[in-house]
Amino acid sequence: MGLKPVTTPDVEAATIELTLDGEVVQAKEGVSLYDVISSTGKIVPAMCYHYTFDPFGSCGMCLVFQEGKKAPVRSCTAKAAAGMVIQTEGEDLFLARKKAVEKHLSVHPLDCPVCDADGHCELQDMAFEHGVTNLANAKQKNIPEDTRSLVLDFNMNRCIACGECINICKDVLRIDALQFMKKGGFTQVVAKGDQALDCEFCGDCLAVCPVGAITNKFSKYAYKPWQLKKTTTTCNYCGDGCQIYVETKDTEVVRVTSPLSWKNKWGDRTDTVNGHDGICVRGRFGFQFIDSDTRLKTPLVRTESGLQPSPWLDALDLAAGRLANVKAQYGAQAIAGLITARCTNEDLYVFQKFMRSVIGTNHLDSSARYGHLNFVRAMKHALGLHRMMNTSEEINKAKAVLIIGANITETNPVASLRVKSAMGLYKAQTIVVDSMQTNIAKLASHPMMVKPGTEGLFVQGLVKSVLDQDLIDEEATSAFPEALHALRQAVGLLSLEDMASRTGVGLEQIHEAARIFAEASRSIIICGEGILRHAGGYQHMLNLIDLAWITGKLGRKGCGINTYTEEANEQGAVDMGVAPEYLPGPVSFTDSQARETFARVWGNNLPDVDRGANLTEILDRCQKGEIKALYLVGENPLETLPVSYDVTSALAKLEVLICQDPFLTEIAKMAHVVFPASTFAEKDGTVTNQEGKVQFLRPALDSLGESTLDWHIMVGMANGLGSPMEYETTQDIQNEIRKVLPGYYNLGKVSHVAPAPSEYFSKAFSEEVALRYPVGMKSPTQRPFALRMIQLIYHSGKLSTRASGLMEISPNTSRLCMSTQDFNNLGLGVHDRVRVTSDQGTVEMGVEEDTSLLPGTCTVPEHFNDPPVKDLMSVQVDPVTGVPYFKLTYVSIEKA
Repeated sequence: MGLKPVTTPDVEAATIELTLDGEVVQAKEGVSLYDVISSTGKIVPAMCYHYTFDPFGSCGMCLVFQEGKKAPVRSCTAKAAAGMVIQTEGEDLFLARKKAVEKHLSVHPLDCPVCDADGHCELQDMAFEHGVTNLANAKQKNIPEDTRSLVLDFNMNRCIACGECINICKDVLRIDALQFMKKGGFTQVVAKGDQALDCEFCGDCLAVCPVGAITNKFSKYAYKPWQLKKTTTTCNYCGDGCQIYVETKDTEVVRVTSPLSWKNKWGDRTDTVNGHDGICVRGRFGFQFIDSDTRLKTPLVRTESGLQPSPWLDALDLAAGRLANVKAQYGAQAIAGLITARCTNEDLYVFQKFMRSVIGTNHLDSSARYGHLNFVRAMKHALGLHRMMNTSEEINKAKAVLIIGANITETNPVASLRVKSAMGLYKAQTIVVDSMQTNIAKLASHPMMVKPGTEGLFVQGLVKSVLDQDLIDEEATSAFPEALHALRQAVGLLSLEDMASRTGVGLEQIHEAARIFAEASRSIIICGEGILRHAGGYQHMLNLIDLAWITGKLGRKGCGINTYTEEANEQGAVDMGVAPEYLPGPVSFTDSQARETFARVWGNNLPDVDRGANLTEILDRCQKGEIKALYLVGENPLETLPVSYDVTSALAKLEVLICQDPFLTEIAKMAHVVFPASTFAEKDGTVTNQEGKVQFLRPALDSLGESTLDWHIMVGMANGLGSPMEYETTQDIQNEIRKVLPGYYNLGKVSHVAPAPSEYFSKAFSEEVALRYPVGMKSPTQRPFALRMIQLIYHSGKLSTRASGLMEISPNTSRLCMSTQDFNNLGLGVHDRVRVTSDQGTVEMGVEEDTSLLPGTCTVPEHFNDPPVKDLMSVQVDPVTGVPYFKLTYVSIEKA
């Protein structure tokens, strides 16, 4: 790891001069000589090199002459030194490189016509460039193809032992799933232990392979690279905002790739702090839902015989007419709307405008309500911010990282690489607090397994420990002495010993974690659903802000509080004002100046209410009969919320239910009108990632059947309601957003955010803080096992379960995961079934042991509803933010 990067955040490498092809150039001492050469624009052939990982030096192509050396040197592994005199061109070098190409080709099969890399092969290019036309001593390896992996095949006859696949897996991904092994007289790449490859299946090894030795099972032999139309767009799974290429042939998605490949190897090595241009398993192999046979292709309307296909104009007229009747009979406040945060910014903006300006209601919300709004509301309340505080580069350069309740390698695999890089390159001390041994915890310097549901209590313990150890940052706290006094009083009566006992973490471990976080020069907090989607999430977020404040980590360079979002555009949903408390910006719905601005631009007054209903309040009002019509855009509370919330009963009381979705979901089957919506691969527009980068979606395909863009449907209904919205293109919507939110379209650049904590710490803090540190809280009477609904790296919500590739990799096993100790104590075997009982009901299912779990803990993936384990959960609603909590409950387990 010594070559990448050449500096640390604290120490800058010395600048030196050397001579390159007769010209004096400057470089940093100790960097790869190849990096110096490529930075001048010269391209020296190199088949084992990629700027994202350390040079390997296996291919023998990057040869240069160094004055004072008799033989050519490999420039990738040579380190730049002052006074070097380097020659990169010449007949002798050309012939030496040609010899290296011939060496590789001599044992390489000439099966180009059937190879997926034909036309996109570095060895092919090198043979052409160096005029290799004859191979005197060619011989075949005759190695059987390894097809044991679920998604990747390994054809080692083609392998040139460049090591790129191994190096990116070990150096960048820090998974280390591949190795070289001598077999049959040849060096081969195999999975560790020469077993079937079983890893995260990100496919980055496939991306950097220069010769087609690794192939994609899902698209093998289905194309030649030049036959594919390549569309650059943004992945629609999580909030990382990875750039992808959707590659299509006619009307079919053949494969998904990313900017990471052997062809983009000449990057800026220091730029890897912002990402490596790879993607995860969901982005690469989860594309089949786009052209799925189960997609909706026409509008449906309810008749006496059920849902039946309908012409678009009739369906739009029916939907608009039904909404108009409800509005006329009961008023605008009898209508509400919910939208998924996988929609584009433009969809989201038009949706909230439609609800507020056309319908006249502020009863609207998005799926960001399921947790992200806890983060936003707390940050907005205390610091005046509405998104995460740090960029990828700052996370990459952190010296201490506190990851709490965030299984980041599963939920946000690519963003998690910045944390992995901080660990590997800068030796960041990483404190991972979770109720299971996550993959990131296995890499962490300080993994701390807490009892399920006590993550927030652990944060309180850190605050208490900082105060007890006098680790307070005087500069940060001296401006607000009353707030500090109030915090001391609130925390003073708490017992750290009691906290240690209740969390299951030793007292000294809590003290050590507090010291590491407080004393590091650049400390980062990353919180996730273990905080945000568990009971008390809003208050726990404010506790994290307390921790950052008293340790001086608010506003200091390289420090801050962050969250990673599950859905692609949760941040965009907040920014576009899809929440009853916010207008686009987001600014308060009651902000008179903002209301005037929007009323002027929209040509309509906004609803004259203090606030509208959020997701849970909308469902409650449906249940009470106060809301008569509900408009759902890709949102599906029926399959998300437990049966204890009785969504079915609430929906049954509606007079009008309108759904638009790419698929006929369970909730759509109850609707009066169903509109077929386009997927992200058929849309133009933008999404905003968790950092605040606005990124483009571009259509790779025409919309399937008669499906169309979400905002098109909203405009159609607005016209039918007599309040036309004059949008003809997505650009028209973007132009309006630019009027009300100048500078929002930042073209992928993240604007710096600075906290403004003065008002909060000088006023509200002292009044509120005691409520966040209650004394003597007792755990409720519990059944013996804590049951958590968790996320898997192979899935994202329910959308990924419609991708056959991901379901092949990670099918629904219908199994409960238990700790090995509990598994053995109950006398269970691999074929046994168990009966799981909570206060809400009972389900029977299979069972398996999981060594990552604490005794007394069991888990199921949240992505599947068979069996309906989610219905064992009760629902608590946050009294401040309205976020529903239903990811944790306590159960009894017995052998069935």
